[in-house]
Amino acid sequence: MEEEHILDAINIDKSELYMSDIQEIVKDKKKFEHYLEKNKDEFFSLILLTLTHKSFDEDEAKEMFEAILNHKQKLNDTLQRDVGISVATLDYLHNIKKILLSPIVIEESIANSLVDSTAKDGLTNLYTRDVLNIFLEKEISTAKRKKSYVSFAMIDIDDFKYVNDTYGHQKGDEVLKTIGNVLNQNIREMDLAARYGGEELSVVMPNTKAEEAYEIANRIRKEIQSLDFNNFKITVSIGISQSTRTCSSKTLISLADKALYKAKENGKNQVIVHQ
Repeated sequence: MEEEHILDAINIDKSELYMSDIQEIVKDKKKFEHYLEKNKDEFFSLILLTLTHKSFDEDEAKEMFEAILNHKQKLNDTLQRDVGISVATLDYLHNIKKILLSPIVIEESIANSLVDSTAKDGLTNLYTRDVLNIFLEKEISTAKRKKSYVSFAMIDIDDFKYVNDTYGHQKGDEVLKTIGNVLNQNIREMDLAARYGGEELSVVMPNTKAEEAYEIANRIRKEIQSLDFNNFKITVSIGISQSTRTCSSKTLISLADKALYKAKENGKNQVIVHQ
């Protein structure tokens, strides 16, 4: 997936919701209703993403934003001036909720630039887990509205600890980098491949049922199996899950993880779809 496409998809630099827009939304009821109608369920998640560069699910984001507005009003009453939504958000999430543990204040243009530069993992060239979480939540929300499906693949490199212990961590890094390239070359433009953590990788496949996701994942598995690292070969185990009308991103990840565990139990180097 091209860089500009993914940034649009996860709304990191979504032009409709710059900080200045949020300031106006807070002050103008008509603008608030306009943006709510335009963005629907993800509206509050987008606001919190712009304010904090952290992802929150829709219900949590709505509750949190309402609490921030109430907190802003209390600060205004106490200080007898408009403190602004940024200050209210920072104070509420840092000093009261303690969600932002070490916040820093920087210009919005600089913040966007930093996000762009940290969207991908430096070793694998796959998207980071934070980007994955935002993208997956958005695609699940879209699938629910459109009555379609999202499939999710959790990929684990088989016996990766043995590679590091036997051939060294530099060779392990080479394996991760090479497999990252395989994923990027074998997914579709609408898909997103990310480094979930350590030797675990993942792929989000929008508008895709589990049967098609299996074919994509199995192609990736075979491609990785064919790689030659001179002294050894590498295989991967893959678990697949498919969204339902009510599932959350956490559920979808958990189900793929269970399928991955079954693939490991069954002998590794295979793709299992959660039933």
